[in-house]
Amino acid sequence: MSEHKHPRPRFISFVLCRCPRCGKDKIFPNSILNVSKFAETKYACENCKLNYEPEPGFFFGAMYWSYAIIVAIIVTMSVAMNMLGLFDYAIVSIPVAIVVFLPVIFRYSRMLMLYVVYPMMYKEQYTGKQ
Repeated sequence: MSEHKHPRPRFISFVLCRCPRCGKDKIFPNSILNVSKFAETKYACENCKLNYEPEPGFFFGAMYWSYAIIVAIIVTMSVAMNMLGLFDYAIVSIPVAIVVFLPVIFRYSRMLMLYVVYPMMYKEQYTGKQ
């Protein structure tokens, strides 16, 4: 794996949505603000050739990460709004926040699959060693 040295810390590569192996190639070709194409994901890294979807349905696991992120948003906003005395507005503001942050939730749930699950389940493919 030494031939795939990250140009920056892995956390920064994660935040910038770069390849988990080499940290150079963008995983999502379009802007997060492009409503119709924010979900498009490249098939492989152009630099190190890491296949982003090692098996069909790999990203179905991202639904669990999305669920966890959404629960965290709901709990955090509920507690914050209750502390501010605005809990009555939570029924509207929490769903609106989830819809507004949906592209971010979608992308980072996929990033968690690539950075956390991929190296554990597909070690040989991830490291490039057979």
